[in-house]
Amino acid sequence: MGKKQVRDSCFIFVQVQLLTATKGAPELRRPKFLSPLLRDFLSCCLQRDEARRCSAKELLQHPFVTSAKPVSSLVPLIISVNK
Repeated sequence: MGKKQVRDSCFIFVQVQLLTATKGAPELRRPKFLSPLLRDFLSCCLQRDEARRCSAKELLQHPFVTSAKPVSSLVPLIISVNK
């Protein structure tokens, strides 16, 4: 990931945190299309109350993150879509 992508990702993260703190967690448009693991991870991220929100260290230990396959596993999928 390049510096610009990291900077943009950090900016988006800060925006989401600010919006969550001031307006509450955003409503997911189609939660039934998300895995239970992803919904739980998002719930941990989007707690309005900072004391209840998971830390970055805790999020990195979440099963959604720890069970992820390596990024390289996406290459065949991307290639198949681009054909």
